[in-house]
Formats: sequence, structure tokens, C-alpha cells
Amino acid sequence: MTDAISDEFERALAGLCTDERLRAIEAGADADGLWKAIDALGFTDALVRESQGGAGLTLDDAFPLLLAAGNAGLSLPFGETMLARALLGPAGWHADRACIAVAAARVTDDGAMVCTNVSGARLARYVLVEAGDEWLLLPVGAAEHTPGAFRPYASASLRWTGAAQAVFRFPRANASAEAICNAVHAAAMAGALARVLALSVTYASDRKQFGRAIGQFQAVQQELAVLAEQACSAATAARMGCSAPLLPDPLQAATAKLRACEAAARAAATAHAVHGAIGITEEHVLGVFTNRLHEWRMTAGTEGRCAEMLGRALLSQPGLTLHDFARTRLTPTLLASDH
Repeated sequence: MTDAISDEFERALAGLCTDERLRAIEAGADADGLWKAIDALGFTDALVRESQGGAGLTLDDAFPLLLAAGNAGLSLPFGETMLARALLGPAGWHADRACIAVAAARVTDDGAMVCTNVSGARLARYVLVEAGDEWLLLPVGAAEHTPGAFRPYASASLRWTGAAQAVFRFPRANASAEAICNAVHAAAMAGALARVLALSVTYASDRKQFGRAIGQFQAVQQELAVLAEQACSAATAARMGCSAPLLPDPLQAATAKLRACEAAARAAATAHAVHGAIGITEEHVLGVFTNRLHEWRMTAGTEGRCAEMLGRALLSQPGLTLHDFARTRLTPTLLASDH
């Protein structure tokens, strides 16, 4: 991914994802127009093979796009769509230019397919659902919706009556919905954290008390330094989680999501402390980003789930020290191709 390409995407997002538009979509406004404009840029096919009309990039190459989408506050599941299309293309699905969320399903006793806390589900046309050994492409319109806690007009838990409602299905192979979501969400969270940091620095520079900008007070400077530290560490971890040809490594993705979740909890609290009461008003865009961060903490691999996965992996190898585990299993490599 060259700087010129990522810069082009960032400039386009700046014009499309205005604060007013973001707030309107979060409040229930139609997002189809935004998706069509985003899709027309061509970046959603970045991971699709060149022979199928895409750019043929690796997930590592495309990381700046995921970061930019999170930084811009893009409401729709952009990264999930990128990976879903990369999986659907070789399987034979080329029907439309739809926005696609990704989730793992729980099958109930009566055969229903349930996906909980799917980020951006209500703004997507389909959900690519991991169900046993298959991927099922299920239409969002056919599902029963339970609005999400943080973004009730954008996200939801979904329930389909059964796998028969899928419009397309194909073998899952080694792909994992949780690993995909962990990597994509960690990158988007890193982008959102960078935006939260920028908003906080700007506010601290503009807001004056006792004749001075509050950013000149040592206590506020300390808070901003901690916020910057959290944003940078989350970006580093997210880059590690996306260091793959296409499918993210489950343990590396879990590590990235865990670090992003830990950073988000502290950064959101710090940013709102810096902003004071104005940060929770509908007029200020900060809440759009902190709500998004808290929602991502609840989706796919939660903090507890990611920590448990890493702990079990370490304990499954007796005699291996934590240092050696991190060195051998959590060090990104791009030697094998799964694209």
C-alpha cells in the first residue's frame, strides 16, 4: 500500500464522512448513499484477486485503509466487506456490490441461526456467517433484529430461522469469523483512537480557563500524554494483527484486539475527562467515536475472550515461557500465502 493510495482514501473519507453525516446515520438516517459513494472509490475490492477485478493486495498492505476508515468514523462495516468479498469471489459469488458484515453464529435447539452484537449489521445488506464448517451468506432483511446497546440504529443481534435462508454457502476451510473481526476491529479501533486523541488535543488547545488554554496545564498535558501512548500502542498491535497475506492469524488478531480494547477503555475515559460536559453532548462528535470504541469492545472477541484464548494457547505448551510464546507465536510473518 503506497502512501499515495492511502492518502487518496483519507481525502475521500474526509469529504464523505462529515460530522453531521456521521451523527445523522447514528441517529437512524439512511446510509445507502454513503455506502455507494465509498464503494465507488474501489477500495472495498482491495483484497480481491486481480483476476477477479480487485487490487490483489495483502491484508498487511490494506492495513492503512482499515486505519483510515476508523479514523474517519465510517459507520458501515468496511473492513468486514473487504475480507468477505475476498472470500466470496473465489467461491463464486459476484452478484452485487453489497455491504457485508461478518459474524459467527450460534445454532439454537430449533435450528435458528443467532449472531450477537454484530457491528454495523443494520447498515449492511448481508452477513457472512460462520456456521460449523460452512460460510453462509444471510440477508439482513430476513433476520429478526435486536438493536445494539451502543448504536441501536447501526448494529444489532440477528436471528434467522435457519440455514435455509442463506442466499449462498461455501466451505469455511481455515477461515475464522472471530479472527477476521478481531483483526479488522482492532485496526478500526486504532484509527478511532487516533481521532479521539486529535479531538482532545484540539479541544485542549482551544478551551481556555483562567486566561490560559487548558492544554497548558500540567495535569491536562499528562492526560493527553497517556491518551497518545494508548493510541500508539493500539496502532502497533493492530498492525501486528493484520500482518498476514489475507486471513489473520487467530492469536495475533486476539492480541491486537485485546490491546485495542484495553486502550479504548482508558482512552475514552481520558478523552471525556479532557472535554468535560461538552464531550457527551449530541453536538460534539467525540461521543460518536467513544460509543464506537465501546461497542467494538463488546463484539466478536471481547477482552475476556481474547485473554482466555491467549492464556489457553500458552498453557497448552508446557515448558514454554511467556517470552518464548510471544516470540514464536505472536511474531508476525508473511511467509505463507493464503490468498
